[in-house]
Amino acid sequence: MRSREDIIAKLREYDLKVFTLIDKRPPKGVSWKDIDENVPIGTPFGVALGGINNIYVIDLDDTRLIPYFQSIIDKTYSVKSGKGVHIYIQGGKICPKIKHIESKYGHIDLCSRNGYVIGETSDHYDKKKDENGEDEYFLSGKKYELFPDSTLEINYIDPKEIGKIFDKIGVDHSKDNPINIKKENIKTRNRKALENGLETGNRNSELFALSCNNLKSGVSPETAYDMICFINKQSTEPLSKTEVDQLFQSATATVQGEIEESNTVHKIDDKTTYRLTDEEEKILRPITVNEDERLILVYLNTDVEIAERKDETLPMAYFVISGKHGKALVSCENAELLKKYSSSVFKTFKPLVLRWKNTGIQSWLVSDTKVNPKDLFDNLLSLEREYFENPYDYDYFYEVCWKVHTYFYPLFTLTPYNDYTGMKNCGKSKRLKLNKFICYNSWSSDDSSNSSLFRTIGGTGATMLLDEVEKLGSTKTDNSDLQTILRGGFQNGHYVTKSEEVRGKWTPVAYDLFSPKAFGHINPIDNVLQDRCITTKLARTTNKTIANSEPEEDENPKIYQCREDCYRLFLDHANEVKSLIPEARGLFTEVSGRELNLWLPIVTIALFFEKHGVVGLVDKIMAKLAVNSEEKKTKDAEQNDEVKILTILLEANPENIPKRSRQLYAFINRGLSDLYNIEPVNDVSLCNYLENLGFTPRRDNKGTHWININAVKISEAKERCGMIKESQATLSESDSSVGSVS
Repeated sequence: MRSREDIIAKLREYDLKVFTLIDKRPPKGVSWKDIDENVPIGTPFGVALGGINNIYVIDLDDTRLIPYFQSIIDKTYSVKSGKGVHIYIQGGKICPKIKHIESKYGHIDLCSRNGYVIGETSDHYDKKKDENGEDEYFLSGKKYELFPDSTLEINYIDPKEIGKIFDKIGVDHSKDNPINIKKENIKTRNRKALENGLETGNRNSELFALSCNNLKSGVSPETAYDMICFINKQSTEPLSKTEVDQLFQSATATVQGEIEESNTVHKIDDKTTYRLTDEEEKILRPITVNEDERLILVYLNTDVEIAERKDETLPMAYFVISGKHGKALVSCENAELLKKYSSSVFKTFKPLVLRWKNTGIQSWLVSDTKVNPKDLFDNLLSLEREYFENPYDYDYFYEVCWKVHTYFYPLFTLTPYNDYTGMKNCGKSKRLKLNKFICYNSWSSDDSSNSSLFRTIGGTGATMLLDEVEKLGSTKTDNSDLQTILRGGFQNGHYVTKSEEVRGKWTPVAYDLFSPKAFGHINPIDNVLQDRCITTKLARTTNKTIANSEPEEDENPKIYQCREDCYRLFLDHANEVKSLIPEARGLFTEVSGRELNLWLPIVTIALFFEKHGVVGLVDKIMAKLAVNSEEKKTKDAEQNDEVKILTILLEANPENIPKRSRQLYAFINRGLSDLYNIEPVNDVSLCNYLENLGFTPRRDNKGTHWININAVKISEAKERCGMIKESQATLSESDSSVGSVS
């Protein structure tokens, strides 16, 4: 005997849906057409007919009919009912309408689309009238069972063959072949039903169809209900009020469902349907943190076996997972993972293989011990002091925090670029080398095309390391793609879109640019790129031991151990780090806006380590922030044209500054020549600079004048340019959104 699960699975192969019944009826108010559920044994279920195969059922209600239909029963799936047989048939291109047929030997129902039959293994119910005249259903002791020797396949039967059987049992179908007939339109059927009522065998399905039609046509629910009640009373054997109420509730739910579905379901062709959804797609990035779990991408050497024979060894992608369901190591091609997330990570990438070795991962999986944050910090700090000599002590502590943040950067809106600058032979390349050993999926792009860079960043979450970035300003080569990556890649959610061939069609594909990056250079870099950086100025060391040292993973096991502990730190403590972000944000008093968000990851990591025993770390980071911020302001004053113009306005008495454009522009150009010895700036540029500073031009019959060049606006512009400490009180109400975090 087949199990209930096997029966339902087989029905679904023919695109048939199943749903729970109460006796022979769907639950009240339920739109059963929209349901497809697994119904447990012991509960009757309905089979919604139609589907893509146009399945219909010939329901024989009398055993005397079986011999006539035996030739068809032998060819297709058939189920014994209480008094007869349900014969399932594929309709091909035609799905016959629901119809009630009387023959010499008993009643036949033609059940089709918008109708249902009771499924195999369900209990059979009979019906009687209770003392109030209402229909009452009771178990008959029978079951719906597979007809003896029936096939399990639902097959196509030629309508002509069925027509010959109808001839034999006295069904006149010369004008009204039940299989091929084009049924009367719904309006005609509704008119006839109002006049004459409905036949006994067709009441439920026809009242349901008429109710749906009236509700769809705009008739009010009250009027539609009154109409079916009237039709029911006109019928020879009216349904009980309870049955009419239940039928109308089902019709109302069905119509509402169809209206909603018509707005959310869009059929494109025979095979393609679009369904709108508000469910947000879950993206699996190389480093992923959500409420339930933390996941981090690793590449491990894997023997690929095909047909139980080793085919090759490849560096395959895996995710190490820690969450409420425990720890795990799963392939990026794991079916359950792909069911939960969508992902574009590289499935194989040799340059990043064994960043965390399999032995270390397996050890972590079975261990209950979390990595000690202070021990990791101390080990990383000792590496910094072993290989480098910094002019300022806080730089050692900053470097540890920046390297560790590369394992946590997706928690933040911005990631600061680590910028090393100084003369030749001051250790820039050596610092990038240690970054390559420690940072998450660090990767040098010296020999890669620009197009491969953004694919690698999106596919691996790589920490990108570039030396000699001052070449970006060269006019000899086209670096536009690389500049796009660098200018946008510090910001979470920043993508570059490329048109690529997908399944034979050119399709826009978005690549995530967000990842940590570190630079080395001698000459100044582009101002826009510099604004995304935290700069460390290097000097040549006088310590020969440090000068001659070189970080090598094979020679110093502490390097690998620190990197492994960084992976473990993320898996063990990512949620704690995330929870500290608001507290870290509250520590800023001197910077705001982008500069605050740029430093936020470093300060958050410092706060985390401080809470785990690294004393005074936040103060050291804040000291570097203060120096770095002041240096940026000084550079702005020297390089920023708006700052130069503002300086000229600040040195003048606001009352004496001309307001007419011609005189104002001449006044500014004289100041630029006197203070900075630069050539006059054209009118268009001067107008743009003044507007950037917050001043407003207006035209009148005498030309253009500037309406708000006054002491208050000049003071606000000074604050906005960082030339004084921010103070919310100095800002006008209209600009109150721009201020400091205190």
